Amino acid sequence: MAAPATDPSDLPGSPGDDEHHFELVSLDVSTIEEIIDHIVSARQRDSSHSESMTVFHWQASQAYDLSNRLDARLVELDEPKIRRFQYNYESETVYLDIRGESEFQYRVQAGLRDYINNQLAELLATTDDPPIRQLIRSINESGTFLEKYDGKLCKQADVSFGLVGPLPSLVCEAHQYLDSSDGQIRAVLILHLQYPSMKKAWVSLLAADGSSRDQDLHFGLYHDDDLDQQPVGQVELYLSDFLGLAVLPAYLCRPSTDELAVGITRDPAITLTYKRLGAIFRRARSLHNPTEFTTEIGDEDENLSEEAKRRVAEVRLEADRRMAEVRLEADHRMAEVRLEADRRVAEAERRVTEMRQCLSSTLLVRC
Repeated sequence: MAAPATDPSDLPGSPGDDEHHFELVSLDVSTIEEIIDHIVSARQRDSSHSESMTVFHWQASQAYDLSNRLDARLVELDEPKIRRFQYNYESETVYLDIRGESEFQYRVQAGLRDYINNQLAELLATTDDPPIRQLIRSINESGTFLEKYDGKLCKQADVSFGLVGPLPSLVCEAHQYLDSSDGQIRAVLILHLQYPSMKKAWVSLLAADGSSRDQDLHFGLYHDDDLDQQPVGQVELYLSDFLGLAVLPAYLCRPSTDELAVGITRDPAITLTYKRLGAIFRRARSLHNPTEFTTEIGDEDENLSEEAKRRVAEVRLEADRRMAEVRLEADHRMAEVRLEADRRVAEAERRVTEMRQCLSSTLLVRC
């Protein structure tokens, strides 16, 4: 499952007060410093926070670490890192989204990641089926890194959950992300954040559907400062969104479009309520700009429940107990093997001694 946090401009038709436009700038550059100079000067000129895509030629042999080198130099200058990086090996062309990612966006991503991790931990603590528990343990949070895919070098989604190993890159739109993943990506959750005003936020969910086509499952406004009462709703995630369909029993999988059409429903593994998403949003903007924004009662981080903590502790104790038993049994078996080996060695030595004595007696008789 991928969960990229984006701006409203990234989805067609998503509302927003902030003005965004797309600008494509071609550069003739040959050094890192020339690229950095353009990024810094463009950000200083661009007071509207519009999205600017920079395009230039770069040798393929020097492409793989280009993003890291640019980010390192920007950090030295106290500038935000590059938001998106893509390299096409066939045309030797670099595509950069030079707009910096704010602390607000980073904190929303971190809040969403931590909440999903906590929910997975609680699900593990309350699941008794050993094979399912093992599958839940196998879910890995991959974060964001570069990945070569289909002749292109791209950044992954901001937050990625799944089996250990790299996921396909977020090359373009969410639908294409699902289509280009060869079944590895089952769901894409997107948070649309109004920026820089930070007054509204939307959530959308797309999921792969093996029986027909991808499902546009959800799109909704989950926070709006202009409303007296915040919207109520939720987004549901299933274990199959994290692990795929092949390894799970049907009751843990997201219902397909065809199943929903005949009334088949299943309980989700994780429920993301608008209330919790709103709390993550408000905490992030308060930390980003505490003089203008505050949090509300109940916005503090949700930790594991006491029951879940108890179950987690019990699981760990049981695992430690079983490991101790395994080690004790292994030590016992090793001791038995050593005793048996010593017995056989002693028996062999005894026989050798008897054979020597017998041989000596025979020689004495012949003499």
